[in-house]
Amino acid sequence: MRLPFTKTALVALALLTLSAAWQSRRLAELRRNGMPEAYIGYSSDTPPALNFVMVGLGGFRGLVAEILWFRVSTLQEEGRYLELVQLSDWITMLDPHAAEAWAYNAWNLAYNVSVMMVRPEDRLRWVQNGIVLLRNESLKFNPREARLYRELAWLYQNKIGDNLDSAHLTYKLALAEAMAPLVHADGTVNPTPENRVRLAAVKLDADRMLALEKRFGPLDWRIAESHAVYWASQGLEFATGNERLMCMRGVYQPLMLSLFHGRFTGDLKAHQWAAAGNLAVARSAASMIAETAHSFPSRNMNYVYRRYLTMAIVETSKAGHDADARALYSQLLGSLGKKTEQPTIDAILKGWEPANEE
Repeated sequence: MRLPFTKTALVALALLTLSAAWQSRRLAELRRNGMPEAYIGYSSDTPPALNFVMVGLGGFRGLVAEILWFRVSTLQEEGRYLELVQLSDWITMLDPHAAEAWAYNAWNLAYNVSVMMVRPEDRLRWVQNGIVLLRNESLKFNPREARLYRELAWLYQNKIGDNLDSAHLTYKLALAEAMAPLVHADGTVNPTPENRVRLAAVKLDADRMLALEKRFGPLDWRIAESHAVYWASQGLEFATGNERLMCMRGVYQPLMLSLFHGRFTGDLKAHQWAAAGNLAVARSAASMIAETAHSFPSRNMNYVYRRYLTMAIVETSKAGHDADARALYSQLLGSLGKKTEQPTIDAILKGWEPANEE
């Protein structure tokens, strides 16, 4: 007598499963109609595997993703970073709107997996994979997620722009070589119709680049810091609360660094890297820091602003940019207040520094 009951139960289970899948698809359609921007990327070119996961697992996706995150922690503790690559891919498929998963996967590729490689060109490939994952994939599903823009900016500023990795010159030269055909001799964008298409292929908008040059000065797009400014400023458009502060830092920090090495002066034909200061951004960087300090007042931000002004005064004075030096000096005096020591420009050139206090 149990056999008919078993068949009935199996039939009922099958019907419930089909109903759940249909309902999940219906709810997904309702969400897409109600929140179109949040679901950019779900189209006819969406990978079949992702469609299967989204529709087939339905509400169980979150539970499976949580289980995989536990596994991620174990693999990370064991240093099994290559296995983490596939596991992180599964997590992003289960929940493509989870910014944390995308950021973690890109960081793992660019920092952990890359340093396991011996040859610089192999390291470069994994760093580029991390960038492409954020730039081409994560932002397709999360176009308004400020953190992802900031994470992308940090990859350019820290992994490529800094010298912490022994292969950093390979990263820098690869970026300069890729951008060289698309820019003028000074590194500013050359927005020909052909170049616009080529820039769009790597998710760069020529009009946005021109707008940033108009705001901050002649950015050299062969330099990683310029790309950091590009992506962080885009994230700033969607950022709120503390994330807004982080994105503002993501803009002013690479601008500060550009003051010292923001112009490419090497020889790409000889495959030689060299950079010099981009003094044209000295005052715009100060304005960006001042804006941040005004929006998020703190003793630390005030110090950052004053410290930068002193450095910028020194750099512009040494280069003979007297008008810039005087303008920066005036900003410094205005930030110090009447009760604080008022240094002369000569004192600043001799090493005067502001105190880290209100």
